[in-house]
This record gives sequence, structure tokens and C-alpha cells, in this order.
Amino acid sequence: MIEKDDNELVYEVTKGNISSFEVLVDRYQKTIFNMVFKMVGDVETAKDITQDVFVTAFEKMGGFNFKYRFFSWVYRIAINKTLNNLRSKEPTERLKGVETNIAEDLTGQSQERNRKILQSGLRSLQADYRILLLLKYYCGLSYNEIAEAMNITEKKVKSRLFIAREQMHDIMIGKGYFEND
Repeated sequence: MIEKDDNELVYEVTKGNISSFEVLVDRYQKTIFNMVFKMVGDVETAKDITQDVFVTAFEKMGGFNFKYRFFSWVYRIAINKTLNNLRSKEPTERLKGVETNIAEDLTGQSQERNRKILQSGLRSLQADYRILLLLKYYCGLSYNEIAEAMNITEKKVKSRLFIAREQMHDIMIGKGYFEND
């Protein structure tokens, strides 16, 4: 059986085939959820946003422009929904429960400690920079794919990623992640 590409499935959805939409959801739900969760740090909020992303995608499917890729389009919806959620909350509320005790004993827990420090560092970044790092290094998107998903130029993606990496580096130094830097 030949797997249909995203645009074929989108076309079928616009013609009333709901099962094609289910295939798209199955294909991207986990990736979208993981990206949203990395941004918001709360499972329930990430579930709600992910569900909202796919409801919005379904509602707007008739206006999908076939010159774009579906994954870029649905990522853009996810990014917008997530950023709107983050902007609606106070920064201290977003970080609540995320900060970790850096002086924690390293015996056997250093990997978990490092993961928590990294997550905390990511959440310390402005949402616009955080999303770029997640799209590049977590989702594995190319500069071009990120540009398409974020609706900015590839040059701007590279520039903002440079700034995001620099800020993340400084944050990680401040959290004691690098010993001699």
C-alpha cells in the first residue's frame, strides 16, 4: 500500500473524507504535542493546545494553500497557539515548578539534573527564540523549513538562531551548567 503525501490527504479532507484528516492527526499529533510541551512545560496545557491546533487546522482546511507543505502550515498554527498561550500568562507563572535546585547532589542523578537545567534554561528564553531552538534542534527542521513555518526569511532564521544560541549559552553558564567557560 502506497502512503499518501500530506497534500493528497488535505485535498481529500476538503472533499469530505474525514478519515484522511485522522491520518494527518496521527502523523503529526505526537510531534506537535512534544513541541508545545517543551514550550509550555505542562502536560495538560500542551494537550489542550495540541487539540486546539488540530481543531483549527480542520476548520481552516478549506483555505489551505497547496503551494505550502502541510507540516509547515500546521506547525505555524501550533506556534501561534502556543505563543498566544504564553503571552497570556505572567512569566513567573510559566516558570512555576520548573526551576531546579542547581546544588543538587550529583550522585546518579546528573543526567536528570542536566535535563532539568536545560529545560529551565529553554523556558528562560523569550518564546520567539525558544521556538526557533525547538524547531531546529528538537524537531530537526532545516533553516528553510523553519522559515516557512515561522513565515520569516531564512536569513532572519539564521540570525535569530544565532542570538538564541548565545542567550541559551549565557543562561546555561548562569545556571552552572558549564564548569569552565
